[in-house]
Amino acid sequence: MRARASRQPPAGRALVVMSTALRALRGRRLLAGLGLLASVSACAYYNGIYNANTELAAAERLARQGRESEASGRYALAAAKAETVLTRYPRTRWRPQALAIAARAAALSGDCATARPRLSEALALPGGGAGRELLVVAQGVCDVREAHPAAALARLEPIAERGQVAARPLAALWAARAAMALGETERARRLLGALDAGAAQWELAQASLAAHQYAVAESLLALRAARGDVRPDLTPMLRTLWLAGERDAAERLVARYHESGTRASDKLALHMLAADLQIAGGFDAAARAHLLAARKLAVDSLADAEAAARLTLLSLSPLARLEDVAAAVRRGSVSGRGSVIQRRLDDNVLLAELLAGRADPSGASLYLAAEVARDSLRAPRLAIQLFRRVDQTLQGAVMAPRALYSAAIMDPDSAVVLHARLRERYPRSPWTLALDGASPADLPAYEVSEETLRVAWKDVALQFADSLSRLRTPATPGAPKRTVRPVKKPAAKTPAQGTIP
Repeated sequence: MRARASRQPPAGRALVVMSTALRALRGRRLLAGLGLLASVSACAYYNGIYNANTELAAAERLARQGRESEASGRYALAAAKAETVLTRYPRTRWRPQALAIAARAAALSGDCATARPRLSEALALPGGGAGRELLVVAQGVCDVREAHPAAALARLEPIAERGQVAARPLAALWAARAAMALGETERARRLLGALDAGAAQWELAQASLAAHQYAVAESLLALRAARGDVRPDLTPMLRTLWLAGERDAAERLVARYHESGTRASDKLALHMLAADLQIAGGFDAAARAHLLAARKLAVDSLADAEAAARLTLLSLSPLARLEDVAAAVRRGSVSGRGSVIQRRLDDNVLLAELLAGRADPSGASLYLAAEVARDSLRAPRLAIQLFRRVDQTLQGAVMAPRALYSAAIMDPDSAVVLHARLRERYPRSPWTLALDGASPADLPAYEVSEETLRVAWKDVALQFADSLSRLRTPATPGAPKRTVRPVKKPAAKTPAQGTIP
């Protein structure tokens, strides 16, 4: 070979060298082209599939935490990134993976119009196992979203009970929702089992309350309480339990949340809710316990003031003298300053004092003061004392028989004595006849008493408004004093005996 090459002329040797160089150059170009294709394919994966998988994982993590509204947005992002791969790189070997992500994520984001054709295409590809079951679950999700619960249950229940481990939780969650839509709450509860399916358990608890299955609702909420899971739905659900007569169930749930890892602010809100429910029900001791717990949890002065004001409200119940009630409210104004309830207490004490202090021979002002004590101050003993005073100090006054009747309703232990006094002094009064089954509103004297109350209220309203204005308007140095219009008081009269039937 060496001898043959040496016999070639110089020009021939140059041509051989040039030919060899050209072949080498073409080879390098071919390799470069193949490398470019590989690079494009790699970009399809790293910039598309990788990002879609990242969003999908984030969405699933949020969904497991019960944050489904946030998860929905991340599912939508995952679907959009997978769709980019399908559009820009339709022939890469990662297309099946992109197709599966796009289909599942679209379904779970709520975009079933996009998900349906993608799911059909993905399920037509060969393959099985958990990946295929997850696609079937996505179909079931769309069945539920599109109001086909029976079809959803047929797809999802077998996977929830016997499917691959990766597909079971999601299948159980959406199968339970399908069962709830069909009104089968017990079946939904069985499907969820021990699954920590936060959002679905809340939904099932609501469905159980609507079906009056209070024990089921309590057990589901107890699971959420054990995990410290507080949501806006909890407050109306506790109210529903309470109003349904399930007071002990509501109390147990508040106690469970108190013992769990719930945030202090949430515990505080629950104790305040429970206290308000107990106050409305007349269970003062239980309400006081919740309020004391709330004050220990209070992290700001306003929350503490709200609890303190309610404690002041509870302290008025055993007091029978207006002076004692007024003193208790004014003492409470220090710790309850800024609370809406404290302001109401201050205002209503002032109103009761104005009414009780008026010279009113009809007894209407004293009667109204008793109603303020009963309805606004929650001071029943004071209200009874004021009602009885109408007859004791203004015997024969227009409002005396009505006041005796009202006092008897509030004081059952003294009802026999009060009824006897009513029959003896006012035998033809509408309220005496009411003791025998008549309706006071059907008698003319009833409208007379109503008109008397309206006149008394009108007389005191202006004085009350002026008093509030003076209390709440800060004094400005050097400013002229505001003139308060005097209220014309009726002249005191000594009522004649027997003027009222």
